[in-house]
Amino acid sequence: MSNIRFKDGREHRFTISKPAEADPVLIFCPKCSSKAVVVPLGKDNVRASCAECGYTEDKSSNERSFYWYDDNPTDGYFGFNLWLKIDCAGNSLWAFNNEHLELLESYVSANLRERTKDEELGWRNSSIASRLPKWIKSSKNRGVLLKAINELKARA
Repeated sequence: MSNIRFKDGREHRFTISKPAEADPVLIFCPKCSSKAVVVPLGKDNVRASCAECGYTEDKSSNERSFYWYDDNPTDGYFGFNLWLKIDCAGNSLWAFNNEHLELLESYVSANLRERTKDEELGWRNSSIASRLPKWIKSSKNRGVLLKAINELKARA
């Protein structure tokens, strides 16, 4: 088995959860429960929209709230349920978007996980990889996690 490495790029919750036109945050539509998206709308706003029912809602992108430690995490802008969520190993595995899924897959599949010390700030504990729960970090859950990640990728 070859060594698969994960090098912590210090992705932070505020960057990974920020929607992009090419990689929106995926949510459940609050009106029809279909897959909907949160995308940037200009410089200071975001829009939640559903192609299925036509629902749209705009909001300032300056106000964000995170509920990461709940069983039902939400997007950081509207508080809508995340589309990419699945039960896994007795816990809730979830992601904001494809970039977040790729980060999780890279981390889980790696058998060598590296962190580097910031030359100015020293060791920091604010990256997504450093804040993952123990059950995701555990190698005993690798198989079920990768299977769940693949299911979420298919759903995306």
